[in-house]
Amino acid sequence: LFGPGCPWQGPAVTTGQLCKIAYSCRLDGGRRAAVLQSSAAVHRGCSGGALVAQGRLLGMVTTNVKQQDGSVMPHVNFILPVTLLTPICTYLENLKVLPAEQALKRLTEELRFSAANEEEQGLWRLETETLELPSRMLARKRHALRRLDQLQKEAEEEVERQEQQREVNGSAARSKL
Repeated sequence: LFGPGCPWQGPAVTTGQLCKIAYSCRLDGGRRAAVLQSSAAVHRGCSGGALVAQGRLLGMVTTNVKQQDGSVMPHVNFILPVTLLTPICTYLENLKVLPAEQALKRLTEELRFSAANEEEQGLWRLETETLELPSRMLARKRHALRRLDQLQKEAEEEVERQEQQREVNGSAARSKL
């Protein structure tokens, strides 16, 4: 890995694991890798380096995760998958055989077709995924509210029963007189 802000001269190699592949749904019903996450140490200024596994290019390192105080977590980084770089690669190949203006026109069309959709943009902004998981707290709250309703109903029934009992006792007392 090396980049313009690299703190040393020349390339460096680090190792790590491919931790996560975040996929997005496309309008055509397909899915594509939108973001890769790796644990390989990537230090400040080394963005743009290649993520390679077993001699295969997987993507280009784009960013590290930063904490709220601005400090960088070098072992948590995000990579642009190589499939999203295809339009650029095609453009570079087209420059060899086509006039620059025509190659650029094709690049523009390919980029428009393969542009990030709203879901992918959210992934790149590191927005949290919405998970539709049952809430334990919500279940407890519902249970408590049902129990309160039940207790209130029982209390009202008890008051009504006592009032009826008083009426019966009052009627019996009056009839003795």
